Amino acid sequence: MNPTQKSQKKSRSPLLVIFTTVFLDLVGFGIIIPLIGLYGRDFGATTYELMILGAIYSLMQFFFSPIWGKLSDRIGRRPILLMSLLGSTTSYFLFAFAHNIWFLIFTRALAGVFAANVSTAQAYIADVTEAKDRAKGMGLIGAAFGIGFTLGPPIGGISAAKWGLSAPGIIAGTLCGLNFLLAIFRLKESLPESIRQDNLKKPKVGVRREQLHTLKRVARDPKLMLPILSTFFAVFAFSNFEQVFSLFLQGKLDLTTEMAGYKTGMILMWAGVLGAVVQGGLIRRLAPKYGEVKLAVVGFFLQGIGMILFSQSPTFGSFFLTAIPLALGSGLINPSLAALVSKRADAHEQGAVIGLKEGMSSLARIFGPLVGFLAFGVHATLPFFIGGVTVAILGLIWVNREFKSSSSPVSTHS
Repeated sequence: MNPTQKSQKKSRSPLLVIFTTVFLDLVGFGIIIPLIGLYGRDFGATTYELMILGAIYSLMQFFFSPIWGKLSDRIGRRPILLMSLLGSTTSYFLFAFAHNIWFLIFTRALAGVFAANVSTAQAYIADVTEAKDRAKGMGLIGAAFGIGFTLGPPIGGISAAKWGLSAPGIIAGTLCGLNFLLAIFRLKESLPESIRQDNLKKPKVGVRREQLHTLKRVARDPKLMLPILSTFFAVFAFSNFEQVFSLFLQGKLDLTTEMAGYKTGMILMWAGVLGAVVQGGLIRRLAPKYGEVKLAVVGFFLQGIGMILFSQSPTFGSFFLTAIPLALGSGLINPSLAALVSKRADAHEQGAVIGLKEGMSSLARIFGPLVGFLAFGVHATLPFFIGGVTVAILGLIWVNREFKSSSSPVSTHS
């Protein structure tokens, strides 16, 4: 085996480990998420309590992702990932045996606190990949998301129907616990000792001051701020309609609650498969050829068109067609923006900056559904149009900011 082959083998191994880590965790996450409203209703939750239940996970993730990201810059990625998996395992088992609505809310808050997997996993990938391969690595995270959300919901629904409401939490906790044990033996540290030591020597400041410092630092760098802000608006656009989609489908096709849930799951499963194919495979070939900026721009316009077409689908079968540009666009946007953030951030602050990006995603997942439900009350298709227009505007901004100077190779390729 020549040195090049050895290098390639070494570079693939940690990516496979981190993919497995995120994938198993996302399957557990996907098992629980579609059932949140049903659990709340089973405990007799009020509308106000359901709103808290739905938002608390993302709210906690928003506050804690930057904290875990920064801490991973100081002590390494491995301990943060292990802690995240152990905390998630605990939250799932507590969820399974929740006995009232406020304890249920507590379990979701705990899950949000320990939801450090994505930002730290992205920092891990940034550690073990070269800049030119960064989008490929980030695409694996997107594939883990897509496959996890494809497999998770049917597992949760079937297990709840066959073995009761505690079964999904037990299955999710078991998967996450096994993932924790696998990570103990398979997951190696990715952040070089020299960088950890340099970061440890830096003076410690309060968490809020640290977050503000990172935000101020990023704000002074327009090339870095643009993909981070775009992440917020892209996630906001998508989450604007994802929680109202089942209600939209029910009204559009005049379905019973059970049939609306089933058909929603089928459509989202199809979209998840498409997204996983793009993020896990197609982007590996496209990124080296076209660059992340061009892929992100194409993704913005595809997703914008897809959202609007989605709202105009006349039949159940037509949703599978209109889901194609929507899923393809989303599949191009997410890993491209993640790669751009990691490539434009300094090596010493990968965790903090990526944590900030994930915090912006969590913030968008708080505001997106709120706007979506309000817009849905005005008109059933309005959330789709708000999302579509938002990402289309993002595409226009990127064209203006990144392509206005064709003489700079950085502006067109990375």
